[in-house]
Amino acid sequence: MFRSRLASLNILVAIIGVALLVFTVQRVGGWPAVVSGIASVGWWFIVVVILGAARMAARGRAWMACIAAIAEPGSRRLTMADAFGAIIAGDAAGNLTPLGVFASEPTKILMTRAKISTVTSIASVTIENAFYSASVAAVLLAGTWLFLQRANVPAGLEQISEVLLIVIAVAGVVAFWIARSQPAILSRLAPLIAKLAGRSHAPADAVKEIESHIYGVLRWPLGRILHVIFWEAFFHVLAVAEVWVVLRLLIPDVTVGEAFLLESAGRFVTIAFKFVPYRLGIDEMGSGAVAQVLGLGPANGVTLALVRRLRIIVLNAIGLLKLARGR
Repeated sequence: MFRSRLASLNILVAIIGVALLVFTVQRVGGWPAVVSGIASVGWWFIVVVILGAARMAARGRAWMACIAAIAEPGSRRLTMADAFGAIIAGDAAGNLTPLGVFASEPTKILMTRAKISTVTSIASVTIENAFYSASVAAVLLAGTWLFLQRANVPAGLEQISEVLLIVIAVAGVVAFWIARSQPAILSRLAPLIAKLAGRSHAPADAVKEIESHIYGVLRWPLGRILHVIFWEAFFHVLAVAEVWVVLRLLIPDVTVGEAFLLESAGRFVTIAFKFVPYRLGIDEMGSGAVAQVLGLGPANGVTLALVRRLRIIVLNAIGLLKLARGR
């Protein structure tokens, strides 16, 4: 019954997304203008796909660093191929359902259960996501501040941006306070998690070990922390490079700063609407609106979003093959 309802929700969201996409495209000049922009990318689309894959590989390296930090000496470790395959499969699962991270992250754990222990897998995935979330917050803070400085922002949008800055800052402080106080959140939620997973109970010792690994990050050597931060930052550098490559083919004089602004806006849309499968129509509307405010032309923003969507589809197809193989 749950799967049936989930399928129905996917169909409903897809219909709304298609309608929103059509509406957005019509507002920026219709399909001819957008198709012409996509065609101008040409063989450079291969570079876009490579950059997208490299971004996933960067998070794979960050995940491997987290595993190395908490795994027992002499225990098995993930190879780069294992980590990349799990991440690309998880991304496909997260994009195809309204569950978002509740589908993508468990998929990573399931895809690597034969390689590393469940405790190590859950703890490392959680830690890597914490580093990733912090990096996203930094990008959103920088992007929002730069957006307010450079763009002719309408009063309403400026207020929304200021609220976003406050929310991100408060969330960061709260997250740091929780990490310092080390509450037994997983231990308290263990019975509920076990119930949702269809099990009678969750091993208390395993849950405590996972919590210990997560809070143990605060005691990591600075070099290890910087190593993970480097790969998370590199993920965002590659994302900005992807946006710049596409925009450079559409607007010859586009700057890296403008590419960063569009990427940071796109990252916000990704986080806020992760529950919408493929964010169909939403990415295009958001990218078009930001491009218009920056004076880059809304049609170019919509074209950028569609090119990136095609890249996601290509990589998700590979991810689905990995899921079908189960490894």
